[in-house]
Amino acid sequence: MTVTGIGSPVPSGSSPSQTLGGEVTGPGGGLSAGNGPSPSPQAEEGRRTALLALVFCQLITGSTYLVAKIGLQELAPFALGCLRFTLTAAVFLPLLAATGRLRAPAAGDWPLLLRLAAWCIPLNQGLFLVGIRDTYASHGALLYATSPMVVLVMAAWLGRERATVRKAVGVGLGFAGVAVVLLEKGLAFSWSSVRGDAVVFLAVLVWGWYTLDNKAALARYDAVYLTGMAMMLGAVQFLPVGVPALWAQDWTVVTWKGLAAVAYLSLLTSAVSYLIWAWALTRLEMVQVAIVSNLQPIVAAVLGWAVLGEPVTWFFAAGTLLVGTGVFLTQTSGEAPPLTSGLRGG
Repeated sequence: MTVTGIGSPVPSGSSPSQTLGGEVTGPGGGLSAGNGPSPSPQAEEGRRTALLALVFCQLITGSTYLVAKIGLQELAPFALGCLRFTLTAAVFLPLLAATGRLRAPAAGDWPLLLRLAAWCIPLNQGLFLVGIRDTYASHGALLYATSPMVVLVMAAWLGRERATVRKAVGVGLGFAGVAVVLLEKGLAFSWSSVRGDAVVFLAVLVWGWYTLDNKAALARYDAVYLTGMAMMLGAVQFLPVGVPALWAQDWTVVTWKGLAAVAYLSLLTSAVSYLIWAWALTRLEMVQVAIVSNLQPIVAAVLGWAVLGEPVTWFFAAGTLLVGTGVFLTQTSGEAPPLTSGLRGG
């Protein structure tokens, strides 16, 4: 879910990133080529490690769509969500305490944090779980891959980010890629055939508003704190729909697969992948992040084909290429790191 976002709810590229231990570094970790002396061997080794960590992170988030679909074969969307977010909140509570971050926000920031939590968990993740049940894992990943472009359009519309020809071309290519994939289903669209894709894209739009809202919070709080607060507050906000779903759930059909899916989504997608991403993002250049990010729909497509027998067609390959090119153009414009450089996913 990548919650991105799939897994994490905090886009880290819009302000200086803070590591789990509290050290603050600039975006990209100051590793841009051509600025100052060449990186030391230790810095190069650190960058290679971060790149491998980012690839591993994409394997986790790319498989999230498949794991969610497996879990939804046995659990209702809101029942799965309630279990997932409660467990994730239980992870972040001691994590914030152990790192000295467990504190209330400033009194005037409560409305902002409550709004961020609502965008992230009940709305974004609630829609994701409902939508991914009715579409291919690969389609869900490809739709979430457009999130940098969705945020860019929103930011430009609100006057928060400058629109350029390069970015406009990237946005156009990205949405053209989505259109290619959706048009494969036929020009005579029916609600039943595109319902899942439509609901997942609504989740992406919500993620876009979350990302923009999050920028103000990142100016005052570090990313790990905001993630933990969003998870904990969002889990509480999810209870009004989650508890009735748990009560109505037919537990006789739930096997170890469903419970393993909950554990995977809670621990790996929403916790481990985010922490890896936040750490790696401080040590890599934006061009590297943009390229590696495009592994997510590819991983989802391969796993969906191998495990669930979902088709991987030329339409999907062409759409993925267009979306990947669009992401690269919008995130590597040579300017300051954009608002769109966060982890994405369900």
